[in-house]
Amino acid sequence: MPLWKISAKNNWNWGVGKQLVKGMFIELSTPSTSNPLGQTKYLDVIAKAFNTKYSTNFDKSKMSSSYLISEKIG
Repeated sequence: MPLWKISAKNNWNWGVGKQLVKGMFIELSTPSTSNPLGQTKYLDVIAKAFNTKYSTNFDKSKMSSSYLISEKIG
């Protein structure tokens, strides 16, 4: 199972509790070797991981390659 590091490209502010800061990241394990940012089934999981780690309030619509970078680390 590949391990992915998904991190913020830049600083973004969509309102209270929805601030994405460059350098924020999560790690995510998937059964697939495909980029999780390109698969809609993982977007909610990614949003929940950021919300849990950073006490933010993101929804899956902001979890895209426009705002995030993913790299395979394992």
